[in-house]
Amino acid sequence: MLRKSLMCLLVLASPLWVCAQSNTGMSGKVYDPAGALVSDANVTVTNLSTGFVSHAVTDANGGYSLSGLKAGTYKVVVVKPGFQTTTVASLGVDAGQVVAESVTLQLSSVGSTVTVSGGLSGATEQPTEQDVFQSNQQLRVLDRAQIEAAGPVAGAAQIVAMAPGANVTGYGNTGATKYTVGVNGVSQGWGGYGGYSGGGALAITLDGVPIADPATDLWQSPTIPEQFMIQNVNVTYGPGDPDTRWFNNVGGMIEFTPVQPTAKPHADISATYGSFSQKDLSANLTSGVYHGWSAVVAGGVGDGNDFRVAPDGFQNPGKDVAAYGKAIKSYQENTFEIAGYYAHGAGYRSQVIPTVANPLITVDGQPGSLEYSQQTSGYFSTLPYASYNKYDTNEDGLIYGREHIALDPTTSLDNLTWYNHIARSHYRTTDVYNLGPQQDEWNSPHTDTIGNKLLLTKLMKFNTITVGGYYIHAMYNSRNNFYNPADGGAKRIANIGGKIRSSYFNQDDFAITLQDQIRFGQRITVTPGLRYVGFSTGYANNSLQDFNFAPNVLLSTHCAATGASTSGNVKDQGSNCGGLENRSGVEPSVNGTVRVLPWLELYGGFMESLRGPQVGGGGGLFQSVQPASYHLSRQHYSQGGFKIHHEGMGALNTMLITGTFYYQNWANQEIDTTLANGNSVSANGTSEYKGVNGSFDDDPIARLHVFANANVETATYTNYETVVPLGSSTPEQNFNGLHVPYVPKSTVNAGAYYDFTVSHDLHIRPMASFQYIGSQYIFNNNGVDSAGNQFPQPSNQTMPGYGTVNLGVKVPYKFMELNFNALNVADSKYLIYEYISSGGYFSTAGNGTPAESAGYILAYPGAPISVYGGITLHF
Repeated sequence: MLRKSLMCLLVLASPLWVCAQSNTGMSGKVYDPAGALVSDANVTVTNLSTGFVSHAVTDANGGYSLSGLKAGTYKVVVVKPGFQTTTVASLGVDAGQVVAESVTLQLSSVGSTVTVSGGLSGATEQPTEQDVFQSNQQLRVLDRAQIEAAGPVAGAAQIVAMAPGANVTGYGNTGATKYTVGVNGVSQGWGGYGGYSGGGALAITLDGVPIADPATDLWQSPTIPEQFMIQNVNVTYGPGDPDTRWFNNVGGMIEFTPVQPTAKPHADISATYGSFSQKDLSANLTSGVYHGWSAVVAGGVGDGNDFRVAPDGFQNPGKDVAAYGKAIKSYQENTFEIAGYYAHGAGYRSQVIPTVANPLITVDGQPGSLEYSQQTSGYFSTLPYASYNKYDTNEDGLIYGREHIALDPTTSLDNLTWYNHIARSHYRTTDVYNLGPQQDEWNSPHTDTIGNKLLLTKLMKFNTITVGGYYIHAMYNSRNNFYNPADGGAKRIANIGGKIRSSYFNQDDFAITLQDQIRFGQRITVTPGLRYVGFSTGYANNSLQDFNFAPNVLLSTHCAATGASTSGNVKDQGSNCGGLENRSGVEPSVNGTVRVLPWLELYGGFMESLRGPQVGGGGGLFQSVQPASYHLSRQHYSQGGFKIHHEGMGALNTMLITGTFYYQNWANQEIDTTLANGNSVSANGTSEYKGVNGSFDDDPIARLHVFANANVETATYTNYETVVPLGSSTPEQNFNGLHVPYVPKSTVNAGAYYDFTVSHDLHIRPMASFQYIGSQYIFNNNGVDSAGNQFPQPSNQTMPGYGTVNLGVKVPYKFMELNFNALNVADSKYLIYEYISSGGYFSTAGNGTPAESAGYILAYPGAPISVYGGITLHF
């Protein structure tokens, strides 16, 4: 009888208990220091007894609400970019009670020079530490604090150097000139020097839009020259989940997020002046919300000299300009965006320099003149203007629109449409080491791209399913002319003994994506995914239509498909027979996370990605290599690691630690190595990368922020076989087991920022950072093949590592801020790039005598101490 009574009591009480649980919760509003409501703030509520975590995001009115909580004691953490993380350490919630807890955020004490005055639905937000902690990928977010550590005139490429495993090399000191960026050994970009292989294997996006060339896969770093316009940079390691990938996510993706529209109007203006007459003026302005619209416009201009000076005083100046605008319309749960971006970066290219003297390499090409080397003409010297000058211009014009449509409370549609125009112009008018019919160069390639990406997302009880895909069409032209006006040549006129190309490539890429994030309770997620991708490349030679010809010119021709050729007195680098090749394949992946403790997450996964071969330049597929060898490379990427995240726990306040082991096997790889003279050597093979990297962020005490990044890695070619063009007598070469060039064995950087409060209006914020790049294997253009002939190849020779120390201080006072930066304060002399020459780069002196002593090192030095001062005004 007693048992039946108890059962009846439980049955009668259970609805009341369920009702009490469903009515137990928390709600409130989030304000900024001025009392304005803050939307899109992330609210994380953790039950301190069970570790159960609930999340909410504040709405347009700054409000949040969480229901279905269990009675207990909770910790509340509110995170919003631009503000200090705010924590309520202990908040009791009784059964059936909805606790009201509102929070006022304080502006971030370090790092941000771009004012954030409340979020806005649809704006691209910087991922929070909680976002990184919960991600199933290795993700490094570089905020304004780390962006500014690169210096006030740094461009996008130099910013990436702050990420774990990053290696950035170039020939300038601002964002106006070109750089090659490497992440965990996989590279992107073309910095104007030789020996890099496997380039174009990192996806580059601006506000989520791909801006690398779909045909060449390459990104021109001067197209993001102004760092003041950048809100944050996200580096994803490895291909990533299928719904986030593009056509070249082999080694990862780098997202540059520009400043975004905000709920409240504000403006920032910044001016900088410093070493080498570097000047920069930047500004951004947001409108606030007006009739549901909010907009931002931003721009910047910069100019100045390189740190390398020729004996005649020429300083290889450069300049850049960038402009950006974006407008967002919000209506109910939907958003519409339209945006545009334009950038122009240009500069004279400083020449590589021999590290040791060679009597046949002089500053003017004449025997007996001052020898051109770091030992003789100076560590930071370069050739005089009259001996060599090449002006390199890079442009990008981008228009895009994005729509987010909530079809119902659990189903959304996201669409992105864009048009991108990429253009380059290399104009060389003097080269005393290349006298004759090819003395001058006009290189003017361009690419026009249109694309659309559509994703449908369905949120279910235990799953988030994403389906969709993209289609991209690009037309790339490789126009180039090596000529001499004395022989009747000009930019569009080929002369006898010259060399031309004007190849047209029509590139079509598509992807179909299916992805399912499965949640097993609150602690485990598994995300299997599948992509079907396709690549199509069509080729046609347009040299006869795009160029005129000086008298008596006879164009030599060849067909890459058959090996047939005709002789002439002007070389056409393109093939005179067209081609069309199509390839497709499937990319499987699975990633997952396990929440071991509220502050500890384990993650890992396996991903495969396919990439079409690169085309263009002075050789490669269709132009010199038979089209039938067109194939897709496949990246096998495995990773496993941990993340530790603490909020509001004394010295562990806002602490995030990540550690990852990764293994990359890039199979069936097209290893096209571009040489310093612009030609390329084609090969196929497999490269293997193994390493460990990690990151650390913390605010151990009030007003102090510290960060660190590190990576240790090995990279080798497990298979490396050269491609022999049809009709060639050159034997196939095998370089299995050699090291992949220009992959540092280790990288480390660390920094700290502190906020001294002098008064309510006056603060002093010093900064210090250190960066170390370990030793790396270099490329040997003076190698020997199996027949004893000179043949370029990777080497077992290394260049030494180097480190630099940077200091800075910011002094905010009311609406203005003074800024001082000193880079490489120890004035260390170091080389960022070395290359073993075959003797051909400075092959012929002005008197016709060939330079000898092949096997010497050509190098690019890193910048000496550089000091900058500036002022920023906030309105």
